[in-house]
Amino acid sequence: MVVHALLMAAAFAPTNTSWEAGVATSYVRGGSFDGPGIAAHYLFVPSDYFALGPMVDVAYLSSGLKADNGLPASYAFTSTFAGGLAQLRLPLRFVQPYAGLALGYVAADQRRSVNAQCAFGSGVDMLLAAGARAAVSDHLILGLRGSARSPFGPSCAAVFGPAAFDMWALFALSTTLDYRW
Repeated sequence: MVVHALLMAAAFAPTNTSWEAGVATSYVRGGSFDGPGIAAHYLFVPSDYFALGPMVDVAYLSSGLKADNGLPASYAFTSTFAGGLAQLRLPLRFVQPYAGLALGYVAADQRRSVNAQCAFGSGVDMLLAAGARAAVSDHLILGLRGSARSPFGPSCAAVFGPAAFDMWALFALSTTLDYRW
């Protein structure tokens, strides 16, 4: 039992303790909705294999919808996710693949609604991410990341008339830039 505890402590021992701040610019898509996104994080890196800290992910999405009543329809909104991020990393020689899970709160802010019967809400949610990155200097790291999160359940008022939504998740493809110290 003591050996197991020592092995676990050694696995997460601070070998190269550092901090990272980073941004990711994204193309975000979900159903017929798409638009730009940006994310930022500030991570404590206690070892080469793990990082932890706060993050914010914002996406502006819009869509021209198909309404059952034949009238033009469109909807635009901003979806903001704020939460805590945990990353597992695999430090290889030239590239570092990683996977992350964030738990937090999603807030949707309606920007435009024309002949749409639904709206997005706000609430507790999670974000999943996976990517790879490479250090270009002692401090700068470039990478690519894919992520998925919910826009948080749409609520719909009417049926068989105004346009409904066809989205259940937001997918983002991002380029990343991190600064390590």
